[in-house]
Amino acid sequence: MRMNQGGRMAFGGFQLTPTVKILLIANVAVFVLQQLIPNVLEQWGAFNTTLAFKQFQLWRAVTYMFLHGSVGHIFFNMFALWVFGTPMEALWGQRTFLIYYLVCGLGGALLYGLFALLGIGGGWMLGASGAVMGLLLAYGMTYPDNLVFIFGILPIKAKYLVILVGLMDLLSVPRSTGVAHLAHLGGLLAGFIFIQVTIPSIGRRMFGGGSLTSAWKRAKARRRMRVVRDDETRQSGHQGGNGGFHNHGGGGGDADQERIDAILDKISREGLQSLTDEEQELLRRAGRK
Repeated sequence: MRMNQGGRMAFGGFQLTPTVKILLIANVAVFVLQQLIPNVLEQWGAFNTTLAFKQFQLWRAVTYMFLHGSVGHIFFNMFALWVFGTPMEALWGQRTFLIYYLVCGLGGALLYGLFALLGIGGGWMLGASGAVMGLLLAYGMTYPDNLVFIFGILPIKAKYLVILVGLMDLLSVPRSTGVAHLAHLGGLLAGFIFIQVTIPSIGRRMFGGGSLTSAWKRAKARRRMRVVRDDETRQSGHQGGNGGFHNHGGGGGDADQERIDAILDKISREGLQSLTDEEQELLRRAGRK
C-alpha cells in the first residue's frame, strides 16, 4: 500500500477513494463489534419488514447495510465495494457516489420489504449486497466492455456480468437459499432508475449511443422504417434491382450507418417531421438495403 501525490491510498492498482475508504472502515468496525457483542447490533439494526414498515423503525433500511453475517459475507461485499466502487467514486465524486450507494441500499430494503408484505420471502436481512449490486450495475453501464475476471481467472465483459448476476438472482427468488435475492434485485433496480434520471449519459455506453429512452425510440423508428420499406417493396414489385446503396471499397458502410444512427437520434428528439429531404431519402435507401 502506498500514497500517491494526490494523497489517496493505492492498493492492488486501484486508488482507494475517500468515501470507499470510509465505508470499508465503517463496515469492518461494525463487524468487529458484532463479534464482541453478539446479536445486539443485529437486533437493533438488521432489516425486518414488520419492524421497519409496521412499527416505523425506518432506520433499519440504512443500518442493515453495515451489518454482516459471516467473514465470507463481509469479505465478498467489501471486495466488490473496493473493485467497483473505487472507479465510480473517482468518476462521480464523493457526494454523488455516496448518494447512489445509499439509494441502492434503500432500494434493496424497499423491494425486499414489499415482497415480504405480499408473502414472498421475508425474515431478517443484513448486508451491503443491495448497495454493492448497484455499484456493479453502475460499473457495467459505464465501462460495459471492460473485462472482469471471475475468481481471478474467468474473463467476462462487465455488461454481461451485470446481466448474468441479475438473471441468477431473478431465477433464485422462488427458492429458499438463505440469500436476500430480492434485495440484490432492488439494488439493481434502484441504481438503474437513479442513473437514468440523474446521469442518463452513462447509459449511452451500454445502450448504443443514448439513454434507454433514446434506444427505445430508435428501435421504434427502425421498426417503422422496416414496415414502410416493406410496403414500398411490395408496391414496386421488386422492380429495378435492389434500389439500395452498394458498398464500394472498405469504409462506406460504416459511414452510412453512423449517418443513419444520427438521423434516428434526431427522430427520437424532434420527430419525423424534423427530417430534411436528404435525410428522408437516406432512410428510404437504407430501408431497401
